[in-house]
Amino acid sequence: MELNLTLKQKQQLSQTQIQALEILAMDSIELNQFLRNEYLENPLLEHNDNTSSSISEPLTGYYESMSSNNSALHFESESESKRNRDIPVHNEGSIRDYLLQQLDPNLYTEQEWKLFDYLIECLDDNGFFSIPLEEVAEKSALPVKIVQKCLAILKQLEPYGIFSANLEESLLRQLDALDLNNEVLSVMISNHLQDIADGKISNISREMHLPTVEVRKNIELISHLNPRLLSGFGSEKNDYIIPDIIFQQDDGEWCILLNDSWIENYSLNDYYVKMMESSSDPELSEYFKAKRNRVQFILNSIQQRRQTILAISKVILKQQQAFFESNAPLVPMTMSDVADEIGVHTSTVSRAIKGKYLQYPHGSLFIKNLFTSSVSSNDGNNGITPMYVKQLLKEMIEQENKKKPYSDQALANLLKEQGIQVSRRAVAKYREEMGIRGSFDRKDYSE
Repeated sequence: MELNLTLKQKQQLSQTQIQALEILAMDSIELNQFLRNEYLENPLLEHNDNTSSSISEPLTGYYESMSSNNSALHFESESESKRNRDIPVHNEGSIRDYLLQQLDPNLYTEQEWKLFDYLIECLDDNGFFSIPLEEVAEKSALPVKIVQKCLAILKQLEPYGIFSANLEESLLRQLDALDLNNEVLSVMISNHLQDIADGKISNISREMHLPTVEVRKNIELISHLNPRLLSGFGSEKNDYIIPDIIFQQDDGEWCILLNDSWIENYSLNDYYVKMMESSSDPELSEYFKAKRNRVQFILNSIQQRRQTILAISKVILKQQQAFFESNAPLVPMTMSDVADEIGVHTSTVSRAIKGKYLQYPHGSLFIKNLFTSSVSSNDGNNGITPMYVKQLLKEMIEQENKKKPYSDQALANLLKEQGIQVSRRAVAKYREEMGIRGSFDRKDYSE
């Protein structure tokens, strides 16, 4: 019996390396959510909301609408003032139809049904009802008791919180409907809504005698409630494509920006760092050190992410400058080409561009679409891209005899005559990607 020993060397990524790669692969929205979650769990991570929306973005947006009446409630930032590229999607439904569809007309008198209609018309832009009942009773020539009864019925309808007198009541009713309300949340909403919108965590923590982490978690829960109940009803709804990289051109000079300026709002919490340094409790000191190391690792990983994405962006701009300036055909460029130029592995480039969008003066696009391999040609020219081949195919099909349209093989032969080697299967693939039908469906059978 023979015993053989084999020595193998195997490289295995540590947990921190895996986490760093995950951060690199995150787009701006995912990274923002990751930091928000970390902020809720890690007291050593500080969030100073000086330039961007607060942790409770929906509530902040609500208070922005009130800023013209009270300057103390103004939260508009530079990033928010640039929301002029939104693409509106019209919503046909109205709040009146939505509410009345939840009621059975057979259960109410004609008088009550008309009152429902009138009360709905009295809602303000945020879905609140603030008109005195006596005034409604007078204008509708009905007793106050009937008005109270109809209003109580409407308050039970969705969206939860509708017909509340103010924002506080609306948020509390939403929590009740979701079975999430408790004494702490009720006090925070009733007494500290402005502190929540301002991001003044310490004020709430101090006055309510609560740990900072608990306050943050409650604020996160409140931020998912709806302060604008009529949003999307009979109005325009904005959907967004948020670019991660922005190419700008000013007087012929190109500038590359990363859409992550909000990252600067995150830093180490000095208060807890000093507490750690002065603490005589070994267990507490060890806890703070672990949390501090976690924050430092995350911030360093984010900085490395920025450097990698910027380096890749510079190569992309250099290779595809003609495309960005005049929508010229893309130059063949692979992830391996970019990786070799900046001195990283191809997988690093793949992770760095994963799921990310780029905005340039002529529009926005998926970064991955900028990477194309070359198509072989008889003269050895490797500067032919699939985009160029598609353009040729499109022109050939537009000029073909509609009585005898080109088959995919015929198109491949025509390309070969121009020195471009493309298989019949590749022609079919390009044609389908352009939404062009096959020769049988393109044929004109008319006499």
